[in-house]
Amino acid sequence: MDQTSKPLHVLLIWVVVALGWHAPVWAETVEDLYSAEVLVAGQDGESRSVGMQQALILVLGKVSGAALATDEELQARLGDAGRYARTFGYHETDETLQTQEGETIPASRMRVSFDPRGVTLLARELDLPIWGANRPSVLVWLIEEERGKRQVVASGGTGPVHEALEAGGEERGLPLMLPLMDIDDRTEITDTELWGLFAEPIVEASARYNPGAVLAGRYYRVASNQLAGRWMMIFRGERTSIDVRAADETELVNKGIDLAVRELAARYAIRLGDASELPARLVLAGVNSGDDYAQAINYLQKITAVRSAKPIGVEGDQLTLHLTIDGTLAQLKEVIALDNRMQPELERSALEPVGSRSLYYQWLSLP
Repeated sequence: MDQTSKPLHVLLIWVVVALGWHAPVWAETVEDLYSAEVLVAGQDGESRSVGMQQALILVLGKVSGAALATDEELQARLGDAGRYARTFGYHETDETLQTQEGETIPASRMRVSFDPRGVTLLARELDLPIWGANRPSVLVWLIEEERGKRQVVASGGTGPVHEALEAGGEERGLPLMLPLMDIDDRTEITDTELWGLFAEPIVEASARYNPGAVLAGRYYRVASNQLAGRWMMIFRGERTSIDVRAADETELVNKGIDLAVRELAARYAIRLGDASELPARLVLAGVNSGDDYAQAINYLQKITAVRSAKPIGVEGDQLTLHLTIDGTLAQLKEVIALDNRMQPELERSALEPVGSRSLYYQWLSLP
């Protein structure tokens, strides 16, 4: 059978693969993307200045998806971090800090909220990418083996692993969720399949949660009292795995989160340098009213990858815009696929020549 005689649904699947379109995934808007909490030795000016720098580095890491070290070179480039701050405040804690002299002292927690525009400009100066607040959710399957018994980390539990997942997800700006491990989950996947990190049953068991990505891991305690394990990231059919050793549950979890952030940021984080500026033409159907028009323009202008969206023509329900984008068209499509506001028109896109910078979408009005 030649290609022209294939059924329509088969041709559409081929178009989806060839053009890189993806169905919308479960995404979440990350709250407090430009805020961070740090431990400080006190509420004096020197402690506040140090805390501001540490908080700004955390925010830059969260916004860019990069793992930023708090080294002296980066701190020197930040200068007075307080000039980017909007608000800050303190609250008491039982935690402690260790001074350079080795003395353990009581600590406070300082929470700082930074100006998004200022942080974006700073990231651009530091040649860091920007990853928008709308991010794919990540379903975490994690199984522990202890004394021959295996236990899956489930939603609603408590303990060091749950605390590390909550803190790590907030610090890196990654929406994490855990499986319920109810009868449906236990019917779909066995401990043996999860311990073996077999991708197919893990993906099938994840389907009910409709996650944007899946992070699966296993771990056990070795003779040195360290934790040893393996993490596997599954995203859009691609798998990336790493072996890990960790001193405790927090380090183990953070290595898995680092893997997930690295893989997702490579897709969604956009560099905002002048050299990345590219034109594109967007034809948006389904714009039936002035309200649709305003919503569509507002939506496009909020996308990190879109530097500007200028209307150049209206015909019937079809709005044509000239876009100036940062990054690639593929990245822009990935970001749009996180929402349910614009649906790709595959048949019209398939008629475009290779290398075309024209995009065809259908605007989906809010009820």
